[in-house]
Amino acid sequence: MDYLLAMVRRKTENLEQSTNTWPQRPMEFPDLMTPVEAAMFLHLDQTGHTPEMATRTLNYWRDRGELRATKYARHVWYLKKELEKFLENKTEE
Repeated sequence: MDYLLAMVRRKTENLEQSTNTWPQRPMEFPDLMTPVEAAMFLHLDQTGHTPEMATRTLNYWRDRGELRATKYARHVWYLKKELEKFLENKTEE
């Protein structure tokens, strides 16, 4: 539990960054991601979205029931496995 709380604190600090610029892209994504990290995992940072636009896009997919999120510590988080499942569902056959 201490590990999870430390991770939430670290990620909460990252949320305070500007909403108009993308942070540096991580080499490896954690299992629990902020909306900005989730957007980067889905490569929305490479499609002309700003972080704010990407967060709205994630919220749109959540509202439609296409993407599941986790609410914890008054924030929305995305599990890597849910993002991978979302991508599988979006993949054309």
